[in-house]
Amino acid sequence: MTLEQLLTIEAIVKEGSFKAAADYLHKSQPSISMAIKKLEEEYQLNLFSRDEYRPSLTSDGKVFYEKARLLIREFRELEALAHQMSKGVEGEIRVSIDAVSPVSFVLKFLKSFFAKHPGTRLVLHFEVLSGTVERLIDGDVSIAITPKPQIEYTFDSRALTTTKMVSVISTQLVKNQKKITDDFLRAHNQIILADSARRINKVNTGILPGSKNLTVSDIGFKKELIQQGLGWGGLPFDMVKADIASKKLTVIKTPLVKDREIEIYMVRDASKPMGPVMKELWGRVEEEELS
Repeated sequence: MTLEQLLTIEAIVKEGSFKAAADYLHKSQPSISMAIKKLEEEYQLNLFSRDEYRPSLTSDGKVFYEKARLLIREFRELEALAHQMSKGVEGEIRVSIDAVSPVSFVLKFLKSFFAKHPGTRLVLHFEVLSGTVERLIDGDVSIAITPKPQIEYTFDSRALTTTKMVSVISTQLVKNQKKITDDFLRAHNQIILADSARRINKVNTGILPGSKNLTVSDIGFKKELIQQGLGWGGLPFDMVKADIASKKLTVIKTPLVKDREIEIYMVRDASKPMGPVMKELWGRVEEEELS
């Protein structure tokens, strides 16, 4: 079995006859007929019924052709990728996104850009704090979307947008509380999102001194614990604004616990060259005010 034989079957089915398939493939009709005959003899199959004016797939032929179509499609995708790579265009770009980023904004931005580059696959990783940058340093990703890195490295950074972090607590937990104080908060768990870094130094931010801590690894789980009244903690405003509006969550403001505005950057390893799609993406951030 050869790819040429599979392409011949496809041409016959789509063009409707051996002669039309021969014209489509720029081959002689006898060569088309011979290619199918050899395939049928090799596997003892009758792929086409020749009882009518136009050849039609037999029941075995239909099953065979459906599988062949999958192989042909994958071949064409591989062929397109090879042509693309030969021109220096990236086959994929990997991006790590920090959990505190305004995810809806970031995904909308990336979706809009990569819709114009269907030949380049976007691969996303979601990390926390230093874990986002660690992916970049280790070469797992080409771009990190994160608060500005605090470690020394050959980073090139561009401001992308901002996010507002607010501390919240279940409204049910404070319904009998006249005022939320730091001492009241110390009596309840502060839900902390664990840094996902595996190798470089982990960081913790926004921890109330003297508070009890409960650490989780997923920001969605952190929100769920807070909603269920198992503690309090900081979350991106975009993630909780609907719950605040519906009064399921209450915003916390004390002398030691305040809202924070965090600038979010697109970061890359400046020591590594950029392909054409990466250059265009980087230029998109440089040229426009995205926030």
